[in-house]
Amino acid sequence: MRILKPEVAKQRKEKILRWVVQQYVETRRPVGSQMLADSALKDVSSATIRNILKDLEDEGYLYQPHTSGGRIPTDKAYRYYVDYLTGVQKMAAQERQQIERQYDQRVNEVDNMMLQTSRLLARLSGAAGFVYTSNVKDQCVQRLDFIPLAPGALLAVLVTESGIVRHWPVRINSVLSPARLRILSHFINEEISGLPLGQAQQVLWRYIQSGHREIADVADLAVQVLNDIERPQASAHELYVEGLGRLLENTSEDDYDDLKQMMKVVEEREKFSSLLNEKMTDLQKSNQKVNVSIGSENELTELKNLSIVSSAYKIGDKTVGMLGIIGPKHMEYTRVMSLVNFIGSLLEGSIRSWTAQPAKEDEDYE
Repeated sequence: MRILKPEVAKQRKEKILRWVVQQYVETRRPVGSQMLADSALKDVSSATIRNILKDLEDEGYLYQPHTSGGRIPTDKAYRYYVDYLTGVQKMAAQERQQIERQYDQRVNEVDNMMLQTSRLLARLSGAAGFVYTSNVKDQCVQRLDFIPLAPGALLAVLVTESGIVRHWPVRINSVLSPARLRILSHFINEEISGLPLGQAQQVLWRYIQSGHREIADVADLAVQVLNDIERPQASAHELYVEGLGRLLENTSEDDYDDLKQMMKVVEEREKFSSLLNEKMTDLQKSNQKVNVSIGSENELTELKNLSIVSSAYKIGDKTVGMLGIIGPKHMEYTRVMSLVNFIGSLLEGSIRSWTAQPAKEDEDYE
């Protein structure tokens, strides 16, 4: 009997484990020793393969639903597989160019950016895509503009340096000329641009209370806008989720109840936002680009039969949000990880180019 060197035996075992995971991802069927002998390891006997599979089962990488049937990967096996793929993930140049074109076509304004990004992630992955932006209270102000809509009606537009946009209608009792609004916007932005939102609010409150001449005749408008910004709905986390229907289409009856629980979590939003906020913090600390949490690795029990592939996106050196894909544990990790990483870079580029644009010229408000 030939004795293999420990490193050769280890490589063989890992090769078998990767093949089992890949086969299960592709077929959703338990993998048996004969299948391995016929396809992956033709020079290795079925008995040897069975012994290796038994070792992998004892080590917690595989389990056998039925005594005489094949093996299925566990969360531990998926984790090994994902870690292995991290160093070898690739996306074909042609596919990257195609995705880039689609992204440019769909993302043409910041209001639309997050929604279209989540939709593109969902469509390209065949699972659910999400984009999450951190609390606007944590952001620095880029500008605050006032756009006249009709006599006595304005649109307030708050833009943060990370590209997050809040806009809402404002009713005023007097009629302000476009020129006066431009002067007001210019004054406000000179004072608050680059400040964290909370600090910017304090600065504006001080000017209102001091009766500063630039704000004196529009104090009511300024107070109303500040109160609007402070409302919970104006400062809440933003979460965009698309493609949950695709998960339902690809779910077996056995997993249907678990998926319903997951959808409930996503619909509640605060619970899922809290999970994503923790992931964002972890990514900042670890300096990872892409994070994969598999089944039981997810803190929420409702996600125990799903995986989340996520990436943080940054403006400069500051992490401002997350994007990613929620899908079955048997997803094609190589492609999904590359997809999340690539679209994350597209989102960062879009935000940088948009926030670099100057505010609209005066005549645009006329």
